[in-house]
This record gives sequence, structure tokens and C-alpha cells, in this order.
Amino acid sequence: MSNILVINSGSASLKFQLIDATSEKTILKGKADKLGLPDAWVEFKYAGENIKQNLKSATHTAALKNLFKFMDSRDLTPTIYAVGHRVAHGGELFADSTPITDSVLAKIKSLIPLAPLHNPANVLGIEAVQKINPKLPQVAVFDTAFHATMPPEAYRYAVPEDWYKKHGVRRYGFHGTSYKFITQKTAEILGKKPDKVNLIVAHIGSGASISAIKNGQSIANTMGFTPLAGLPMGTRSGNIDPSVIPFIMQREGLTADEVLSILNRQSGHKATAKVSDDMRDILLAAQAGNAQAALAYDIFVRKCAKYIGGFMTMLPRLDALIFTAGIGENGFETRQDIVQRLEIFGFKLDQKTNRSTIVRDGREGLISAKTSKYQIYTLATNEELMIARDTARIVS
Repeated sequence: MSNILVINSGSASLKFQLIDATSEKTILKGKADKLGLPDAWVEFKYAGENIKQNLKSATHTAALKNLFKFMDSRDLTPTIYAVGHRVAHGGELFADSTPITDSVLAKIKSLIPLAPLHNPANVLGIEAVQKINPKLPQVAVFDTAFHATMPPEAYRYAVPEDWYKKHGVRRYGFHGTSYKFITQKTAEILGKKPDKVNLIVAHIGSGASISAIKNGQSIANTMGFTPLAGLPMGTRSGNIDPSVIPFIMQREGLTADEVLSILNRQSGHKATAKVSDDMRDILLAAQAGNAQAALAYDIFVRKCAKYIGGFMTMLPRLDALIFTAGIGENGFETRQDIVQRLEIFGFKLDQKTNRSTIVRDGREGLISAKTSKYQIYTLATNEELMIARDTARIVS
């Protein structure tokens, strides 16, 4: 028994990977989607095969039963010794990954008001595994845990103290599992211990954030009380003046929940560019002369450069700037335009290396010019592997 089953449960989807904890190789991976709908489906990628099946309105439990049935048929189930779950929000209750007990599950449920779009789905995945195989140890790996090291001046808002003490209104930060993985990976590349590296990491994809890492620990993240804050994203607005919410409620006759839904699902690149919420489509449209797409692109690039420049003031020195996640790993044009705005600080790309460094084509690494004051890297993140590592550490 050497394998960890990693589960990332969404509201209508469920991603999974089976990872060998010793070799760290992925044995099986896949996704169930449109759960609860008539056209629900699941896809397995195993031993060079892609197998897709109809799930017919399956629930999360039914989808996981289907997964275990598939693993049974390949004699994989007996190799699993623990299950690791991505959990979006750990609040101030969890500063590290933790074994899932009834008490822990109750605490995760108590945090649902802080992450109403994410924690309920994470709970569904945990409870489904409990029903299918109650003897399997389960571990919760929190997106917020890596940011538990942020100092008060980073996480406190300038609001009445009762809001913080009574209701937990503060900055939590997200994408922590990715930042933890990238911090360890970069330290290894630089030949340093993780607690000796100082980094700025841009995790920019459909969901996007930037973090400052001091001595291996998070000291700042652009996301806040929820993942809505910070950079504009695929469908999220990022930071706006809070007064906009009651203003639009009054003018449009909407509830607070309806406005928040628009800010989470109908804003960001999708609203500004109008052509798509995918940066690849937006960049192509901008290059073809679409003014709205160009505006969305410029807003994003400007904000990324602004946060990176600001985070430099929080570090005693900078060992490297890292680009990761979908855009950061593959969008060489976006990397180029962000770094161009940072040349005042001494950042400089090797243009040829930057253009050829595309993670989906299997290429990552150093992309800065020899004359750059700071090293710049494009590195592939692997949140599933980090969840597996944490799960193995906690269970052992």
C-alpha cells in the first residue's frame, strides 16, 4: 500500500489522481463533471488509455463509487493507504493539513460562510469517501494554511475590531498549496533550504493571485477574505470599491447575493473583454485589433506588475520571481508584458528563452536575461502532488 488518492471536489465536478507516495508518479487521473445533471460524465486516464463514461445524473457519492469500481477492476484499491482532499478555506482554525475526524469535519462545515462556493463541495467529497470506505484515513489540505504565517499588518483590514474578533473578517489568502509546492521546488533549484528563500510568486491562471514569500513563509497574498479579491481573473472582478455593491443593488434592484454572484461569475476578463474569459482568446482578439480585449489584457498586466512591485518592498532581498499556473506557465506574451513594466526595478527577460519556455510543451526553467538584476523562472506547479505529500506526512 503505497498510493495516495487525491480528491478535489467542486460543486458539480470532481477531479482525482492516484499518486505513488514513494516515486511521486501519477498512476491514475481523471475528472467527473456535470454532476447532478443528466449528461454527467467521468473520464479516466490510466496506463495510456482514456476511458469516458456517462454517469446519468450521478451525485458526488455515485461518482466516487464509480471511481472505486474502476480502481477495483484494475486492482488499484488495495494499494491506497490514505485520501487527501483539497479544502478551500481553513479560516484561523487550521494552520496546517490535518487528519479528518468528526470534529475536524464539523469545523470545516462551520467555515462554509467564509467559502460558500467551495467548502460545501469539499465536504461532499469527504463524506462520499466516508460512505464508500470508512476505514480509509482522510486528510484535509487547506488552500489557506500556507498563508497562516502572514503578519497582522498583512491580514488585518482597517475595519472595526469586532468584525475581526466576532466574524473573522480578515485577509486569508488562497492558492496556498500551489505556493507551498513552488517554494519547495524553487529552493531545490536554487540549492537553498526552503526556509532561506525569498520569492515573489505569480500564480496566474483563470484564478489568479500573487504572493510574497519571506524565508519560505507567506507574508502577503493578493486574495483576501475570499478568493474574489486582488487581481481581475477569468470571471472574478478582483478588488473594487466596496461602495459599488450597495450602489448597484439600489440602481439595479438586486440583492447582495446577486451582486456577489455577478462579481464572482460574470466579471473579470469575461466582462471587460466580452469575447471570452480565457486569456488565450483575449490575447488573440487584442492582437487582431479588438479594443475591449486589449483593455482587459492591459488591466490584468498592469495589476500584476503593480502587486509584484509593491511586494518587493516587503522583502529583505529577492532570490527569484516565479511565474506559474496556466497563464504563468504558458503565456510567454503575458510574462513579457508584465516584466517589461518591471524593468525599472532591474528585471529583464531573455526574450528567446521566454518565448520557448512553455510548460504544456514540457519546458520550464530560467527565463531571465544575464543582465537581469533578479532571476525569473517559469515553473510548473503541482497542487495534487503537494496534497499527496502532505497527506503522506500527516498519515505517517
